Amino acid sequence: MSAQDLARCLVAAGSAKLPGDEGQGIYLLSVREGNLVEKHWVGDALQSETVVASDVRDDTSAAYLLDLDQSPRLIVFIDQENVIQCYKYDDDIEEWEETSLGSTWNITASPESKLSATVGPEGGIVVSYQDETGHLAGIMSIADNEWESFGPLKGSPVSGTPQHLEVIDDKLHLFYIEKDAGIGCFILDTDTGNWKVRLLPNTKFDTAVNNFSVVKDAETGCFQSYLLTGGSLWNVNGDKERVCLGKVEDDGELIPSDKAQAGWRIKWRRARARKIVASRRRIIIYF
Repeated sequence: MSAQDLARCLVAAGSAKLPGDEGQGIYLLSVREGNLVEKHWVGDALQSETVVASDVRDDTSAAYLLDLDQSPRLIVFIDQENVIQCYKYDDDIEEWEETSLGSTWNITASPESKLSATVGPEGGIVVSYQDETGHLAGIMSIADNEWESFGPLKGSPVSGTPQHLEVIDDKLHLFYIEKDAGIGCFILDTDTGNWKVRLLPNTKFDTAVNNFSVVKDAETGCFQSYLLTGGSLWNVNGDKERVCLGKVEDDGELIPSDKAQAGWRIKWRRARARKIVASRRRIIIYF
């Protein structure tokens, strides 16, 4: 992924990088006049623009889930009543439609909450959000049409913290911004059901972090953090160097620094091929 693509993803309400290197591009989500809008980009060319849902909270984040086996695309977001909703793409009618998962979850987030969602190590959907007390919490699929809540988790996340659920080394990680500390990370211990917490060094900035992404460098074993803060895109290499990759405009356009112009390599995960399963059993999600 280029630094420009990364900048667009971090400015967007949500995004999904299509797998492979054949130029399939990126889905970017934004909110416009209460509507959640999907844009499909390949390089600098806009391929399509589609309205996903209406009555969306203006500052919601959105999680875009791709399931390459079953083919549906799922988007999770927060509506104007601060309720978490989920829509799926219907290939037959080529439209987005509401699922029943919002009603099943019955989650009201805080008015400032962002969210994240992913497919966990066992194949079940996991959603995180900030509850009305300001703590991080969530819900995960544990079996066919069965869900289990988790949290509130200990810690002091900033109000409206960006959140990113990731599966790293077959463990579920929830990244967020900890007050006065930078990027924090909860890691689920599946043996005990407890969440361990750690802080990523050198990720505290004087300016508010608008968004970020964290990946693990397969070569070094260190976390690579990419943060959008103060109108600039930064890379933090483990606990070592911190490099500004350039200025980022409101529309996601990157004005690269000398480092980025010199071909700085963005280390980025691709979408994983996923089957929605749990405990070795396939989950059938009823929409």
